[in-house]
Amino acid sequence: MKDNDLSNNLNESKKPFSFREWFFGMSFDRKIFWLGLFIAVICAIGWLIYPHFAEVLGIDGCRFKEATGLYCPGCGGTRSARALLSGHIIKSVIYHPFVPYCIFLWILYEGSHLLEMLHVPRIKGMKFRDIYAYIGVCILLINFLLKNFLLFILNKG
Repeated sequence: MKDNDLSNNLNESKKPFSFREWFFGMSFDRKIFWLGLFIAVICAIGWLIYPHFAEVLGIDGCRFKEATGLYCPGCGGTRSARALLSGHIIKSVIYHPFVPYCIFLWILYEGSHLLEMLHVPRIKGMKFRDIYAYIGVCILLINFLLKNFLLFILNKG
């Protein structure tokens, strides 16, 4: 009987890799971790190729602002990211506070899960909370309303 148990264990260990079992077998927070890494890679690739395609496609302005005359909720995001990458944290917050907020949360979240995966003692991965998304939406709305209010006040006078 022991030989039969051993052969069953060997057969089970030779199962082919299943992405479905791997992905659906992990916790929600670990899925968010992998999604965050995937999005970071996509953003890095986009950051590298965007300047080349923007010229070719003729992307030179904000369509929302052209249509409405108002700043869009994302206006200033690119300048904020560039300022943050240059080390100008205050300028980044002034251009668009949502970008540094997201980067700060991303570094905390991804870093804590990476350290947990590397088995660093007493480190647990940060848990996803809905409040993080609610705060982000509030930052977007306040930024949008404040910039357009100032645009209206300054253009009126």
